[in-house]
Amino acid sequence: MRTILERDQFQVIEAENGVQAADTVQEFGEAIDLIVTDIYMPGGDGLTFASSVRESLPLLPIVLISGYGDPPWKRLPCASFAFVPKPFLPATLRSAIAKANETMALRKKAASPD
Repeated sequence: MRTILERDQFQVIEAENGVQAADTVQEFGEAIDLIVTDIYMPGGDGLTFASSVRESLPLLPIVLISGYGDPPWKRLPCASFAFVPKPFLPATLRSAIAKANETMALRKKAASPD
């Protein structure tokens, strides 16, 4: 995944587990343009991580990935995450990133006082 993102000119910051991911978000905050996280990861689950990020950075695009069937986040009200099932092709990841960015751009526009 890192290779795909770097080929698309993303600067990638990796975290080995949920605790490290939360620390990274705390450190970089609004300088982060996108989060891609697995739903199931060591040191915490990606869904809890993504939900906490959504609370602190509500307009940050987030893409969830998982190798397990129906994603549990679909049952959450107002879920605003793109989802990529594993295994995936680079084009599938790119499409999910574009969808997440588009969704957040629409939210930003709706929240704008213009």
